[in-house]
Amino acid sequence: MSGVTPPFPPRHRGEIPVTELLAKASRSLLEVWGEEMFRNSGTVLEVLGQQLVVFNRPAAIEAVLVTQAEDFAAKPAQLSKLLAPLIGEGLFLAEGPGWRQRRPAAKNAMASVLAGLDQAVAATATDWAARPDGATLDMIAAMERLSAGLLLRLIFGGVAGDPAEIVRLARAYRAKMSGAGLITLMALPEPLVRLRLGGDAKRIRGVVDPMLARARKAGLGLAAALPAEGVREEVISMFAIGHDALSGLLAAAWFLLGQAPEVEAALHAELDSGAEARPLLRAILREALRLYPPLPLIARVASRATEVAGRPLPRGSVAFVAPWLMHRHADHWEAPDEFRPARFLPEASPPAPFTYLPFGLGPRHCVGEAFTMRAAELALATLARRFRLLPLPGPGVTPSAGLTLFLADRLPMRLARR
Repeated sequence: MSGVTPPFPPRHRGEIPVTELLAKASRSLLEVWGEEMFRNSGTVLEVLGQQLVVFNRPAAIEAVLVTQAEDFAAKPAQLSKLLAPLIGEGLFLAEGPGWRQRRPAAKNAMASVLAGLDQAVAATATDWAARPDGATLDMIAAMERLSAGLLLRLIFGGVAGDPAEIVRLARAYRAKMSGAGLITLMALPEPLVRLRLGGDAKRIRGVVDPMLARARKAGLGLAAALPAEGVREEVISMFAIGHDALSGLLAAAWFLLGQAPEVEAALHAELDSGAEARPLLRAILREALRLYPPLPLIARVASRATEVAGRPLPRGSVAFVAPWLMHRHADHWEAPDEFRPARFLPEASPPAPFTYLPFGLGPRHCVGEAFTMRAAELALATLARRFRLLPLPGPGVTPSAGLTLFLADRLPMRLARR
């Protein structure tokens, strides 16, 4: 089914100088991977005196993320430096006993407050229905607004908040951590990073704090379900990371369906059948996550000298697991760059262990996975029953990544009623 090859950044061949590698990273972290990296078992790089090891073998990924996770609990100092002004010691950055104590509470709370998401999706459907047939929609902006509404419902239980304002502030913060801005910030000392990012972080907290207070007073959402200590950092962390993951997944799904009319027609038939099971819907979303994983690169620091799948790693070296590579690795996927949702249908063979990891794996996998998938299934099913989004002529998309992957700055599509 399909066989369409959606866009991905060009891949260089052979080794390139570190200066050229850094130049590519300053444009997008998706550009640093050479063609051979999608076929080999791993790569060792020396950058500015630090050893960086990219692991491409399932056994090595299992070691870093699962069996030896305690040896790789820490994230690189550069990452903590960039995100700490906004999310402090939220779950995404927390380590050690603090993380172990707070993660179960966050996971249990998230499972308990998933109801009510249909209201946020219904608001989007009403908005689209009021537009003329053939209207142009920017699907990046539309899915960012929808995702913000869903997360406001999850986190604050429907307490009034302006999704557009939160999206605007989140975009401004994210823009500083993409491309050349990301590389510059990583090279700066921590006080200067805090100076550059502190104003944006303060504005985001200024919007979140009143909603947090109202939600806790009313006993609504994750804001009320989580322990009071550190709750602000937790909800901002969930919003910052979860928003990119959900909006990116939905935008990618609409884009891919627009490229593959036969898949879209099969999805419509499944939705129109009224059957409770919707295997193709879920397969489309899983394939979108394979092609465009929200966190394309996972980095962990070795807390002690150790060995991973036969390779010695000195203390302080950085181990990289790259879903962007593993999801397109020639050893594990047939036609890895093609959009083929049939890979994830129930009758297909499941992916080999540790080759599919859009939300990470092991004890630190994303606590928001269940919410993201449930919200994405609800949104896509509800909207695709009533509407089609058709591609428009133009330059198309150019996927890129800073800390998270984003499909494009804009994605104009034509709205059509079914």
